[in-house]
Order: sequence, then structure tokens, then C-alpha cells
Amino acid sequence: MCMKNTLLLIILAVSVVILITIFAINLWLQMSDVTISYNGKIAIFVGAFFTILLGSGLMSLAYFSSKNGFDDQVDHNLDSLLEKLKDR
Repeated sequence: MCMKNTLLLIILAVSVVILITIFAINLWLQMSDVTISYNGKIAIFVGAFFTILLGSGLMSLAYFSSKNGFDDQVDHNLDSLLEKLKDR
């Protein structure tokens, strides 16, 4: 895939996320009978921030593990694993 197509795909994805965010905020503001305190809004923001941070960290660790060959070191042979456990 060429660089131009990748850039176009990124711009499209960011645009979709922005439109969904605007729609969600608009929908949230239309719910006039639901009130959230200032502390509640901070809790929602902090929770969302750390959830995204945790997900990003775990994905980067999985990527790092795959790129550096740590996944290749795992023994996927179940029979040899069972033999090792029987010898104990």
C-alpha cells in the first residue's frame, strides 16, 4: 500500500472518530434529566484516560514481544510439557 493511501485511510479514520465524538457529546447534552457532578465528570475522564493508557501499553508490549522474538521462545509442544510435569 502506498503512502498516499495510508494517509487517506488515517484521515478517514480520524474523521470518523471526530464525528462519533460530536454525535456522542450532542446526545449526552440532550439528556437533560441526567446530571453529573463536576467530580463525576473528572472520574469519567480519568477512568477513560487510564483505560486507553493501559490498552496502549499492553498493545505496545505485545508488539515489542512479537518484533523481538520473545514469542518464538515459547514451547507450544503440549506432549513435551506433559512429560516435563510427569517427571516432577
